[in-house]
Amino acid sequence: MAGRHQHEWFVESAHHTSDGLVAYQRCECGHRRVAVATLRAESGREDPGPRFGTAA
Repeated sequence: MAGRHQHEWFVESAHHTSDGLVAYQRCECGHRRVAVATLRAESGREDPGPRFGTAA
C-alpha cells in the first residue's frame, strides 16, 4: 500500500472579506483548497486557521 501524500499548501492569491482573510491554496499534486483566517473578537488579532504556505 502506497504512503499517504502530505500536501504542501502554497497561497495562489488572498484577499480580505467580511469573514476574514481568504486564501486560495494549491498543492504541487494539483489539489486546491480555500482557507479563511477569521478575526478573534476577544483579542482583536487574526486567528490564523490553517497556516498559509505550510504543509497541512
